[in-house]
Amino acid sequence: MNTPVWTYAWGSCLVLLAAAFIAAGFWQGSGWLSLTPPASVTVPNPAPDVIAGAELPLYQAAFTAWAVLLLLIPAYGTVWRRHKPLEAQVWLAFWTVSWVAYAVHLYVSMFWFFGGDFAAMTTSTRVSAFWPGLVIALWWPLDAALALRGVPDRGWVWGQRVVIHVLVLVLFVGGSAVKGELNTVKLIGALLLVVALLAMVRWFIYGRGQVRP
Repeated sequence: MNTPVWTYAWGSCLVLLAAAFIAAGFWQGSGWLSLTPPASVTVPNPAPDVIAGAELPLYQAAFTAWAVLLLLIPAYGTVWRRHKPLEAQVWLAFWTVSWVAYAVHLYVSMFWFFGGDFAAMTTSTRVSAFWPGLVIALWWPLDAALALRGVPDRGWVWGQRVVIHVLVLVLFVGGSAVKGELNTVKLIGALLLVVALLAMVRWFIYGRGQVRP
């Protein structure tokens, strides 16, 4: 792991997370994010769940999620080219640090924004996929650990790797490009989706047989 790729990946993770917390402190109170959770069929007119002047955890949760989105882009751009040494390093490094950033985001969301209130986490319309998100949080590092230990990328390892990548992509694209509150996060989510799809198309046309079970 002492390679320039890993150094760059960890550096990117730390810089983006630091930027997320700094930006949250700077933009809290700006009115960028709504103090009221999204409406739903069952709750068409929800009450505000954030007090004016106490928006910091809301912005910290949002901006740490943005950091994860940005870190995932190089991982999805290289995941189908893991037969090449450099691309394999880029994928594994950014796939790993993306999870670290996701763990930070989950901690901030669960314990700073929701204050550890489990009932609020599971019922708030701010959270669109609570249980899938927890499953992903546990599965994702297991996949990274398999790769870090050098377990051959074939058979069931390859199969579960495809599934977890699809789940993570759906979770983050859905939460940003589809349900994102701001155009900025919608654009980042759309960029992640485009990169992932182009990488898959490129693999399908040129690279099948290189990364396979």
